Amino acid sequence: MATKWDPLVQKYKRRCQQELSRLAELRRHVRETEANRDKVAERQQHFRQQLNSNTRREIADWRVMKSFLADLDALRNNCEGQLMELKELTQRAQHQNRQTTQLLQKYEHLQQQTLDARRMHRERVEVDAIDEWAVQSYARADLARDLH
Repeated sequence: MATKWDPLVQKYKRRCQQELSRLAELRRHVRETEANRDKVAERQQHFRQQLNSNTRREIADWRVMKSFLADLDALRNNCEGQLMELKELTQRAQHQNRQTTQLLQKYEHLQQQTLDARRMHRERVEVDAIDEWAVQSYARADLARDLH
């Protein structure tokens, strides 16, 4: 049975699914960014150890290594900034999804109330029809008995 709430229920179900897929995508990006940040940190640590252990390097090598370490540091900071942005986006998306889920539950409740009211009305009509039939049947039986 169709109710006036059906289009809203469908709309918010679709929106909820879209938001959940967006959340999954954001979480995937967070994991990837964290993995990238960890890889950069490992590289930094490795090259710092190399720099400390190789004291016989030429000055040009030291400059290149220092520049490379600075680039790695900037890259790690970039990953940290992206992580903060992604986590904030994830929190906003979760909040939005909670609101959408609440609206969906509200409209599903209203839809169910409408369906229940229709079912109760239909059952009441059926009971009234059975009662009417019983009364008429009793009256006909009474009338038939009186005629005999």
